[in-house]
Amino acid sequence: MKPMKAKPVAATLALTLLALPAPAPAALEPEDASLVPLFLQNCTSPDMNANGILAGVAGSPDWTEVSSPDVNLPALEQVPSRLTTGVFRRSDSVRQWQRTVNGRQITLVIAALPRRSVYRHACVLFAPGIRNAMPYLEAMRAGMRAVGLSGRSTDLPHYQEYGGRLADRRQAHADIFSRSRALSAPRAMHLAIVYE
Repeated sequence: MKPMKAKPVAATLALTLLALPAPAPAALEPEDASLVPLFLQNCTSPDMNANGILAGVAGSPDWTEVSSPDVNLPALEQVPSRLTTGVFRRSDSVRQWQRTVNGRQITLVIAALPRRSVYRHACVLFAPGIRNAMPYLEAMRAGMRAVGLSGRSTDLPHYQEYGGRLADRRQAHADIFSRSRALSAPRAMHLAIVYE
């Protein structure tokens, strides 16, 4: 009888490691989980009513209005979508507010768009220092579904857009983009909605 040769230890260890299940990838965590709820609270309530939204923000002690808005509204069109072409080219009025949330300076812009525009109202929330939009997409999708919008095109991990009609049949378009050029802040993300 031939004596059995011992298998090399390295080969045995390698086979054992291959048989182990791979660790699950770590879930992306948002830098600030309050951003989407803050956007929804200030830009979609009550019932996508432009006057009510403006009154809610202007009357809130949490927001401080900026006397000279410095947001570059036309730069909101610099996203991976072609659906918003020309929407922000002109505006009838632009108002801007700021507040600090969890140590981050948040900017909110409410704009009235020209009468002949498809969309008449815009509400945009900006947050600086955001790596990418991925950790915010699930909450944004749920919030947009609640107002009647569904997902359209995407350019992961930075962009997702939504479109459709609100409950009262007005057209609306929304997006989230973590490479926004409309605000001069590092790694700014915007959450925006425009509607009739």
